[in-house]
Amino acid sequence: MKPLRQVRKRDGRLVPFDRGRIAEAIFRAAQSVGGEDRFLAEELAGVVVARLHGLLSERGAGATATIEDVQDLVERVLIDAGHARTAKAYILYRERRAEARAARRVSVATETMDVTPPLVGGDAALHGGGAGGAGASAGIYRFSKASVVEGLVRGEDLDRNEAEEIARAVEERILRARAPRLTEELLGTLVRAELFDRGWTARAVRPRAAALSAGAVQEALEQGLGDRRALDPAALTEGLGESVVAQHVLDRVLPPAVAEAHRLGDIHVYDLGTPLRFSAIALSAPEAAPARMHGQRFSREGGVQRAFAVLEDLLLAYAPHTARVLALEDVNVWLAPFVAHLDEDALGEAVRQFLLSPVLGAAQRRGGLLRLELGLAAEMPPHLAFLDTPEPAPPGRRFGDYGETALHVTRAFLQESSDLRRAGHWVDCAMTLVLPRGGARDASGRALVRQALAAAGEGGEPVIIFDDPVTPTRGSRWFRLRESEAPDPLRFDRGDVSAAGSVGINLVGAALRTRRGGLDDFIREVDRLVRLALDAAAAQRELLDRVGEAPGGALHKLRRGTHPLVDLESAFHLVEAVGADQAAALLLPDGEALERLGMRGRIVKHVHGRVREEALARRLQASVSEGLVTEAGGRFARCDAERYARAADWWPGLAEPSYAAAPAEGTGLSREPLHPDRLMGGPSLLRVRHRVGGDRHPPMEDLIRAMEAAERDTAVLEYAVDPWPRRVIHPSPKSDSPHRDVSDGGRPPNDMPNGGRPPT
Repeated sequence: MKPLRQVRKRDGRLVPFDRGRIAEAIFRAAQSVGGEDRFLAEELAGVVVARLHGLLSERGAGATATIEDVQDLVERVLIDAGHARTAKAYILYRERRAEARAARRVSVATETMDVTPPLVGGDAALHGGGAGGAGASAGIYRFSKASVVEGLVRGEDLDRNEAEEIARAVEERILRARAPRLTEELLGTLVRAELFDRGWTARAVRPRAAALSAGAVQEALEQGLGDRRALDPAALTEGLGESVVAQHVLDRVLPPAVAEAHRLGDIHVYDLGTPLRFSAIALSAPEAAPARMHGQRFSREGGVQRAFAVLEDLLLAYAPHTARVLALEDVNVWLAPFVAHLDEDALGEAVRQFLLSPVLGAAQRRGGLLRLELGLAAEMPPHLAFLDTPEPAPPGRRFGDYGETALHVTRAFLQESSDLRRAGHWVDCAMTLVLPRGGARDASGRALVRQALAAAGEGGEPVIIFDDPVTPTRGSRWFRLRESEAPDPLRFDRGDVSAAGSVGINLVGAALRTRRGGLDDFIREVDRLVRLALDAAAAQRELLDRVGEAPGGALHKLRRGTHPLVDLESAFHLVEAVGADQAAALLLPDGEALERLGMRGRIVKHVHGRVREEALARRLQASVSEGLVTEAGGRFARCDAERYARAADWWPGLAEPSYAAAPAEGTGLSREPLHPDRLMGGPSLLRVRHRVGGDRHPPMEDLIRAMEAAERDTAVLEYAVDPWPRRVIHPSPKSDSPHRDVSDGGRPPNDMPNGGRPPT
């Protein structure tokens, strides 16, 4: 006699046969009339199974038992065994269920069709079939208990018997309510309530996700995604995939309190859809590139091509691991030994071909959110001067021997990028010129500075970084680091400078919630936000650790390869303090500008101290930043405008809400914070943004004076020229252009607290 393996349900589906469910049904019927003998129920279930085998033998090979067959045999066995009262209870139960099925016309209305709802297991959980199935009309589907069971088994990893009991209890609640229709959200609430009653607290408290709907997917396929420039099918597909992964990270990876704070707009976890990518990675090209040469020998002519190809190889290799900024530092130093024999025209042509390479555009996926930076050194960095050069440079040479050539390479990059912009081409990378602060410059150095300023006056690139001779910095515009701030000083020269993740905290929302309680309540709320931000960082770190340790994990090769350049242990987690100016204005509504400036300083200093404490408790490296991008500031403002009536009045009409610091009106200089109160308690580091306007090129002497003034201020790290209109043909003038500088600031309306601008 072959064992029974399947039984056919009323809707035609084949499900695994379970003898235990027969015993459970008999025992429940017996309990309803006072019986308590579970062992007898198991014996009677065995009799039912034996008779079921006989019934199928009579029907012939290939016959399958149905639910009705099983229930009929249960009645007969109970009557034959003399358990009339139990049989009557079971028959009455069957009749009630049959009447309920006949009378039931409960439907579930769905505003969205979830891709992966966490509690009801997808579209099938709602209607047991496709959108065009029986009983389905526009957005309304027939309730199916069986599909709820499947959703609980797949989505919540529950035992099928437990899932059946929960679905049965939910169905009884719906029938008792006599509601002809219920929403999808209400159905999820009923399921969660039943989970909570049965002790599945962790699953019950997980908030219901606003998952990507079928309508949203269709709209994105037809019209693209609204938050990125999906200019090709690959970018669009990647964006849709990130949307699904982001929902999973909120539901399953982040702690529930962190996920809820993100949804409310109290914090903003950057790049939820790419949890395995670092926010920013900066690599030293002369240190990282030789490993890509693979010991091959090249002629002088082939060496030029190979040197540029290695840079492209680095970009393609590390771009998949980066969410926002991938920076290659000292690119001109790396190229110098390979191009030393080229004349000016040949060098310019080689650089031009590199800047036009499709590899640069291919590396910048994520719909333009990922930005490539090329770092150019105005002078030979001391830590690279004694580094041996690879072939085909002559044996015994060092990079320091090619200082003059490195300067020529820098000038070639500036010249070619400017020429391409004038011709209407977009250069798919940003450029950063690292300039020693306060050094006496010879004629070549002065000419380089003038050329850089001329290029910046046209297209905004390059940005100039001032490096103190005794405290040089490394990294990208997203995150720069001094050697004294590096967790591993031995890796500072040769390793990466990385930000593993970034979380913004909404200081304005904290001030709105606590304005009646005073400064003490505000500080307690800020402490809560910092804890949530570091909890998010710890969750990401744990995920990265697991994936990096697993031999088949996505990060194993990166971390355990022959040349592991990216070090998770030394990577920082950035906490972005958003809206410090506006928070100070809310806390001191009648205060003078100087008082608000002092309050702002106290707020940021407190955030810095709490971040250090919370990071130390979690064994993380963390730093406070401001003004990374306008993303968090815009989202916080939109959330607060919906939550608080007072905030809704700050952006009348069609004004776009944002807490991002506004650039200075018209032309002139503005000072923006970059990394306030750095890890070692040093002074704030600032960015000077020089906004120039008009149709003509800004006067060179004005740019030089502004740059020299910024250079003399030791608190200024970065000097950027912001021309408007930029004298270049842009692919798109829209504000969501992928070519927007990662440091661009938004413009809050003037009727926000303090006008949305830093107090002066």
